[in-house]
Amino acid sequence: MTDLRRLRTDLSLRASGIPLLAVAVTAIHTLARLHPPISVLAFLLATIGFLCASAGAMLAIVGHHIHDRIQVSARWQRAERQGAPVVGPVDARARSPYATALQHDD
Repeated sequence: MTDLRRLRTDLSLRASGIPLLAVAVTAIHTLARLHPPISVLAFLLATIGFLCASAGAMLAIVGHHIHDRIQVSARWQRAERQGAPVVGPVDARARSPYATALQHDD
């Protein structure tokens, strides 16, 4: 049952990308035929074309894998906090890795 449900989710996500791609093609085609090309409508059509093309391609290509969990590299993970959370204004020198060098200006 879960395989059927996963297949249905995958196909519906991929199928929802196709109309978005059609909207993008229509917006970009209309933008190309627009005279004069410099107007608020041109920027609106370009924005719609870009967003719909990006989202439509992502949905059509990725499908249900958009919900997959990924492993984030240690470089991009959040650092563990040591101690209690800081509340209120914080001195920038206290957070700096050079705090000891800044405090000891002898």
